[in-house]
Amino acid sequence: MEILDPQNTVLTNAEVYNIVVEKKKAFSSAPKDHRASPALRTVIYETLTYLSGSPAATQTEEQIKSLIRALSPYKFTGAEILQLINLRPKTAVEVQLVIEECEERLTEEQVNEIVEIVKQNFPIQSETKNSLEAAEG
Repeated sequence: MEILDPQNTVLTNAEVYNIVVEKKKAFSSAPKDHRASPALRTVIYETLTYLSGSPAATQTEEQIKSLIRALSPYKFTGAEILQLINLRPKTAVEVQLVIEECEERLTEEQVNEIVEIVKQNFPIQSETKNSLEAAEG
């Protein structure tokens, strides 16, 4: 994914993860006098540690686009879609916590449909990690 204007956009956790991984590689291969400061290295390390344990580490651009397309009939706000991508809700309660005025906007069936849409577009994290480890090994 390409960031068009970094000052005026929100990013998914997956996009942040990919950017931080790229920056870490760039800093690692840079000459010693152009490497990141200790404070920046700490931020990079902590960010990667957090995001590596989250769904962001396994989400692909195709999965995100597919989820956005599948959710388009529901007329969610950009912030709600971003939260659905980042949090990957697995239960109806988790969806209700993310969607503002969920009880008025969605039926119980629709909430359950959203849970299924998320599950279809984003495989369960542990299964994805196992398949990634098998592919690398």
